[in-house]
Amino acid sequence: MRFNAVPGALAALLAAGPLFAQHQLVSIPLSDPVYVQIDGLLRQGCRAAMISPYRPYLVSQIRAAVARAASDSSCAGTIRDALTRRFPLVSGSLASPDSLGSRFAFGAATTLRTVARRDMEYRPLWRDIRADSVGDPAATGIVRARVTWNGSERLVAVAEGYAQTSRRNDPQVRGRGFRQSEAVVDFADAYVNGSVGPLVVSLGRSGEAWLAETNESLVLSAHGPPLDRLSAAARWPRFEARALFSSVNDVVLGTRDSLEVGISPQRVHRFLAAHALTFRPSPSWEFTLGETALLTRRGAGVDLAFVNPVMLFIVTENDTSRAGGSADGNNLTAFGSVRVARGRANAVAELVVDDIQIDGEDRKNVPDQLAWRLAATIAVPLFVPASIGIEYKRIGSFTYLRRSYAEVYQQYDNPLGSEFGPDADLVRASGEIWGNGRLRFSGRAGRWRRGAQRIEMRPAQGAFGNAGRPFPSAFATRPLVQRAWLGDVSAEFLDRVLPITIRTEVARVDNVNNQPAQSATYFRASIVGTYQFRYP
Repeated sequence: MRFNAVPGALAALLAAGPLFAQHQLVSIPLSDPVYVQIDGLLRQGCRAAMISPYRPYLVSQIRAAVARAASDSSCAGTIRDALTRRFPLVSGSLASPDSLGSRFAFGAATTLRTVARRDMEYRPLWRDIRADSVGDPAATGIVRARVTWNGSERLVAVAEGYAQTSRRNDPQVRGRGFRQSEAVVDFADAYVNGSVGPLVVSLGRSGEAWLAETNESLVLSAHGPPLDRLSAAARWPRFEARALFSSVNDVVLGTRDSLEVGISPQRVHRFLAAHALTFRPSPSWEFTLGETALLTRRGAGVDLAFVNPVMLFIVTENDTSRAGGSADGNNLTAFGSVRVARGRANAVAELVVDDIQIDGEDRKNVPDQLAWRLAATIAVPLFVPASIGIEYKRIGSFTYLRRSYAEVYQQYDNPLGSEFGPDADLVRASGEIWGNGRLRFSGRAGRWRRGAQRIEMRPAQGAFGNAGRPFPSAFATRPLVQRAWLGDVSAEFLDRVLPITIRTEVARVDNVNNQPAQSATYFRASIVGTYQFRYP
């Protein structure tokens, strides 16, 4: 073997990723570096980067945004250049069947994640601070394999399987341990996408994040496992509509849910429905209104009334067929958001109405259950892209919660909404600076308050009888409000083939887990590196 050929072979292997054709209907995984780049471009004042409030994005959406950015002087810079190299400006689909030697494309990725902590584990944030032994392993390896079938320019199928060395403390894993071990083998993205005119329909498994920044959202986040769902989206120049119907994990109610001893455990089937409409009167403004409904059923039936995307859930819920004391309850919410990009500044306001009391008598017993977020960023005029930002979010003490755990807004004991709630608020400042379009340095610092409620707490506690309770809440078993300073700094190499993230986090916590205790400081450092070959 000629050893002087090795560098050339390695260069060809590293370059192979960006060269293969991507179908326009492929969904980009939520963990992909492109989302960080698009958000960074938007924070620089590039209105073309305001793609959609619904993630994941399709390849066609990103390619269209890159094309708009190419003709917008406010988008000029290294971030746009990096996106243009990955999503080159072409006419038509890069993946029409006639342009490929095969209708099948194969890809793979391997990830190594290392974590070091001092003392206790405090992530994910919705759980209690707990022993180091149940936290992230020191090292976790993940191998992914993906196959894409190109049916036509309007039809694509994707199946991705993965093997992971440990499932411990990973909220996005839903599979059981492999052969009684901590390892897991499962499917991640697995779906069929098809389009007719402006309508795109998707059936299968994928992560979903609405009104999101990365995976975090008050409405529908991607902190938990991907959803098995049927979704539809229609896009026009000024309007975008989105609908989703998904199965959610069953909940088995037993004695820990206050069922009397002797009563057999009761299995409850659950589904999630959501729909929303977005209006863009101009490239600078975006308005969104929508609803979600967490549906519970003791039988195996599916209520098609909630599958209908053009009927309001609040009206459907009042159908007489759902009346009666034995009827299962549903958890309905409404939400809205406003986003604006003007010059170098961006701002967003979001509101989730889980329950609101209009009648005076109801207000005496039941508090309003709201969640809201205000955030703003502004680009800093330096020789490289940079920005600073501020945000405040508040999730009410009983937002997402219900009297029955089957109706709580969670899946696999992980929040479908914000990672901070319920019963919490956060004010946080942030800053970032880009060395180039692929190298990003960032930092955040904020103050977090947390009451006694937890999303996975059983038996669940509803809002009735808790009107007037202070926020954040406290109870006899959790008498104090937990307060913490949270901070993190990170360096990210957002490469298409070899993305790497190095992050250091610190938390200074008072009243750990809402108990009287001395203040404690926790440190956490992580390195995540991935090699991607023709992936995604």
